[in-house]
Amino acid sequence: MTHQSPNAGGLDQSEAASAVGASADDPAFDAMAQRVLTRGHATTWLNHWSLLHADFRALARMNTIGFDGTLLQMRLRAAGHEVARTSADLVLPHVFSRLDDGTRITLIGAVPEAGEAAARRLERFDVQVIDGYDGLRRFKAQPSVLADFDPRLVIVGLGAGLQEVVASVALGLVPEASVCTAGGWIDQYARAADNYFPDWVHAARLGWAWRIAHEPKRLTKRYTVEALDFVAHAPQLVSRLEAMGSFFDLGLAVSRQA
Repeated sequence: MTHQSPNAGGLDQSEAASAVGASADDPAFDAMAQRVLTRGHATTWLNHWSLLHADFRALARMNTIGFDGTLLQMRLRAAGHEVARTSADLVLPHVFSRLDDGTRITLIGAVPEAGEAAARRLERFDVQVIDGYDGLRRFKAQPSVLADFDPRLVIVGLGAGLQEVVASVALGLVPEASVCTAGGWIDQYARAADNYFPDWVHAARLGWAWRIAHEPKRLTKRYTVEALDFVAHAPQLVSRLEAMGSFFDLGLAVSRQA
């Protein structure tokens, strides 16, 4: 667990958006950023893989669920739900642009080196890093480390299911903060000297192919065998989403009143 002091430098919105292949003026991303920054609000994103491995009890405690991934969007549209694609890497630059210098942000997840590198890229903020290994174990044993830091924003980048559990716990500890999940974003952001997803990859909806090419051992199964598994179980999974008492609005996400 480490702490990064604020600095006057850092990325502005357009620079940060470029770093992740986002459009700085996309209204869907900006609207989602407003939701993410709602105080006392937990936001997560689902794709076909994370829905397949979801902890539905923790998922039901999220206030907003965004959708990231063509396959899941297709299945939702087949069920009558028109939703736009958003994702943590596309929305977080808009979130950061709305925060003042020195704002306290906690990053939970990734290896310690990745957390430190991400904190350095977020140098205009006051960043607390709780890595996803020893740091997470210490946080579970002593949750006051988060409450004592009192962040405005908590970003949880852990595996599907677990990150929603930790996000829910974090919001309980700092109920005036905003909490969002980010999957592998911390690691991607830490090591992206330039775009992790170039603009053309987003435009062509080929993020899945780009990720397989860059992380074949970890992700090939996710986009082949497990994609077929998702298709087979999609009707039941979509029904479980609908049964959580949520509703689809603005073509952006599932939202649930706190």
